Amino acid sequence: MLNGRRIVVTGASSGIGRGLARAFSSAGARVWGVGRDPGALEETARDHPGMLAVSADLTTASGRNAVATAIDHRGGRLDVIVHAAGLLGAPGVTLDAYPEPEWRDVIDINLTAVHLLHQELIAALERGTVPTVIALASTVGRIPRQGWGAYAVSKHALEGWVALLALEWQHGRVYSVNPGGTRTPMRAAAVPAEDPTTVPTPADIAPLFLRLAHPRAPEPSGAILDARDWIGRDPWDGIVTAAR
Repeated sequence: MLNGRRIVVTGASSGIGRGLARAFSSAGARVWGVGRDPGALEETARDHPGMLAVSADLTTASGRNAVATAIDHRGGRLDVIVHAAGLLGAPGVTLDAYPEPEWRDVIDINLTAVHLLHQELIAALERGTVPTVIALASTVGRIPRQGWGAYAVSKHALEGWVALLALEWQHGRVYSVNPGGTRTPMRAAAVPAEDPTTVPTPADIAPLFLRLAHPRAPEPSGAILDARDWIGRDPWDGIVTAAR
């Protein structure tokens, strides 16, 4: 269903980013998996011949340019970007004691890098077909929770960025998707007492992301969505018929 779609997934070294990069590739898309760890990216791309690994630090201009260059080398056109890269910071620390280095790192990766990468890739997106931006939100970015510090603040700000982009950018679609608690290394660090077998895997929450990446997805730009609403559902429901 995603044959011919060209998709960038940040944070593809592990967790949700890795799961989504593999899901898109399995659905036929050409995927650029972006992350800091070359070895982990190679593991993500294993057995997925339609995936290209791009090792890049998105907090740097050179890292963002590396992503743009990788796209340029494959035709210079991009259809979808999924901003899945994220940093947890200092879990359990209240704002009055939150350390400055962790604060700056979290805001830089979770918010500023998203904005600057969008600026870097906007030309490639506007050459794409029904260009789509998907940002990973968080429950704590919608309903604040004590002890989530800079992570919650960054995700709250990201929701605002998505809302404003949806108003300003008329060339494509923009979505905020909350994956909910997901079985990832970040989740394990944030909630160490939780039994991971009770939490959905990245593959479980992939259906909504697959759906939104399709050019005929009916969800309106600016929609605020929850991936858990689509667990176990057919991502192509209502799309397959329209495409025939």
